[in-house]
Amino acid sequence: MISAQLQLSVHFLTVESQAAARQIELLPAEQACVFLQKAPVSAVAQVLRVMLPNVAAKILLLLPADLVFKWLEKLNAADLAAIFRYLDTDERAQLLDVLPRNKQALCKMLLSYPEYSVGSLVETNVLIFDTQMLVADALLRLKNSPQGYLQEVFVVNEHRHLMGKLALAQLFTLPTATLLSNAMQPQVSSVLASLDVASAAELQLWQGNDTLTVINRKHELVGVLHHHSLRHFLYRKEVQQNQADSVSTDLVEVYGDTIVSIMDLITPSATGER
Repeated sequence: MISAQLQLSVHFLTVESQAAARQIELLPAEQACVFLQKAPVSAVAQVLRVMLPNVAAKILLLLPADLVFKWLEKLNAADLAAIFRYLDTDERAQLLDVLPRNKQALCKMLLSYPEYSVGSLVETNVLIFDTQMLVADALLRLKNSPQGYLQEVFVVNEHRHLMGKLALAQLFTLPTATLLSNAMQPQVSSVLASLDVASAAELQLWQGNDTLTVINRKHELVGVLHHHSLRHFLYRKEVQQNQADSVSTDLVEVYGDTIVSIMDLITPSATGER
């Protein structure tokens, strides 16, 4: 019976990660740890991505470093930074130390912006090319770059100032000897990294755009902001403010009750009973 319930609960984590996150948030952190350790790494990472970051932070601190590393390497820098904000300096340093150096640097940059600002949500894994590069050079760099945001590539000058962008599909159609500065679209909709998230959500720039470039006050390119990330942040803050309220749908009740039941079966009671 316990195996069947566990299998059902893991299925819930995989296909209904947001609803599962809301249910796990209601458990004591110690119980949540017991359950999550029995789930696949990919499923746990997806749940952590949508879980309230203050809850995720408590859970991570209770688990062995090797397991935490397997989970963290599946999360992007923005997800990690959101969680790390709820750790004290020593705890944050402990988790940052297990990350690859490039992800450490990205997390630290995101953490340098206030939580309510656009800069805290930016995706930094974008393709950036120099204005003096040829299409042939850009294609070679693209081949050797890890996957990230691949709908557009961005062109900057020697000061990393944003000069323009190109659709990735267009890059493949251009003659290889073309200078990027001659082929780029110079007009790019951008938002300041220091802008507060609530104001950013109201911008008319979102009309017809799912993604905006993010620049700092020096006009240097920081990354991109996805509208879905903005919506998720605002939703998460709303849930956090109403944490006492539970999600009420039949689906959550069916699977959620299973998660709570599995806790009763696999966690020893205070009296030592099984």
